[in-house]
Amino acid sequence: MADESPTLDLLERLAAAPDRMTFDALVRQIGLPEGILRGRLERLIARGWVDADADGQSFAIGVGALRPGSAYLSGDRAARVAGPILSRVRDQLDESVRLVRLDGASIVCLASRESSHDLAGPMIGRRYPTLTAASGRAIVAWRPRAEIDAMLDEGIQAHTIDSAVDRGEIYATLADCRERGWAYERGELIPGVGCIAAAVQVRGLPVTDAISVAVPLSRLTHDHAEDVAECVQRATRDLAAALVT
Repeated sequence: MADESPTLDLLERLAAAPDRMTFDALVRQIGLPEGILRGRLERLIARGWVDADADGQSFAIGVGALRPGSAYLSGDRAARVAGPILSRVRDQLDESVRLVRLDGASIVCLASRESSHDLAGPMIGRRYPTLTAASGRAIVAWRPRAEIDAMLDEGIQAHTIDSAVDRGEIYATLADCRERGWAYERGELIPGVGCIAAAVQVRGLPVTDAISVAVPLSRLTHDHAEDVAECVQRATRDLAAALVT
């Protein structure tokens, strides 16, 4: 049986890329001979998993990739139940709100509701580094210490000049989150944007999900941050309660 790992690697790289990737870039990153890579691309294009430009020299993830993602979300109870809760938070604050889940050293957005002034657009499926995002910190603050250590051992890449990368600083940030019940970051992931998040804690189950609200720093005053944190914590309690009924 042929090894499908390079094909999965190919799809994951295209999904994570901020823009279309050239054939030459894929050859370098995937490590397959050109003929084999071209053949795999052709099969994926035929099934809609990959989109090619008119010249067949640049590629992006295709609309066919929505099929397994949609199936996952349709079958995920938390993503389904969270919808009305996220809408309520968005309507109360007029800020963008997300439900995210821990996936290894990353978090992935499962559901989102955008504010009237949102510029980023839908975030479903987007991935971010766990220890840089407030939502990721809100989750791992309640995870085993060994798991946190393993993430730190892999290293943290700074996304902005404000990103915390020091191990001691990360531990202190996680301790603050556990003490007050919510995580807070200002411009560490996206310049000019802050985020407040709280974990969804269901009794007897490991913490894997969080609800977060992104706010431009121009609006993120101390009072507004307190209002957002209160709203987010209430939302996570409501979601946790709904998941056990």
